[in-house]
Amino acid sequence: MRDREELVRRWQAGWSVSRGWTTVEDDNDGILTVRAGEENRAMEYVVLDADDKPERVERAAELALAAGGGRGAGWITLATDDKEARIEQLEDLGLEVQQDQDWLMTIQLSEQPALKLHERYALHTELESDLIITRATLHGGVVSSGRMAVVGEDAVADRIETDPAHRRRGLGSAVMASLVETAAAQGAKRGILIASIDGLRLYRSLGWKVVADIVIARSR
Repeated sequence: MRDREELVRRWQAGWSVSRGWTTVEDDNDGILTVRAGEENRAMEYVVLDADDKPERVERAAELALAAGGGRGAGWITLATDDKEARIEQLEDLGLEVQQDQDWLMTIQLSEQPALKLHERYALHTELESDLIITRATLHGGVVSSGRMAVVGEDAVADRIETDPAHRRRGLGSAVMASLVETAAAQGAKRGILIASIDGLRLYRSLGWKVVADIVIARSR
């Protein structure tokens, strides 16, 4: 579990860079506290090794419920091999579990294939400090985009989105390829992300592997 605990910790570091969340506290006992400061997500508690140390989930639940700020102010994210047990635990502790499935995925960046964009579209990639932002456009309008935060040798993908009217045209794959190429040029070697059901097929087609289920819950 130590490898997964470290992977979740590294994912959180890049995710926070992507979202601009600069205040993160590590209690040195398996919970990372992220002060997101958003209207409906004031606090995020990332639980490490939730399966072997379920007492950490209990402590995170106490923190989330005490976060204040109304419904959804305190959030919990954890990786697990026993999704049903963690969902039951969180619900018993009084939290509202997100129903949409998510997965923790990873890849060695050198294993993701290089892909080109269809000639109808244009691809624009910018590097803003440690954050890479790529946009695919058609007639000047953004139809697909994504970002990747580089932290050391890790590249954490986030907010990979394609307009529904332009899906199944390889845009997501091209955006990911550009992000990975730029991240590798910055010294990154390993990719990490959390995939939704919409993104799972895309990432698998590019060689990303599922490491664990992700369970997300929030205060009621």
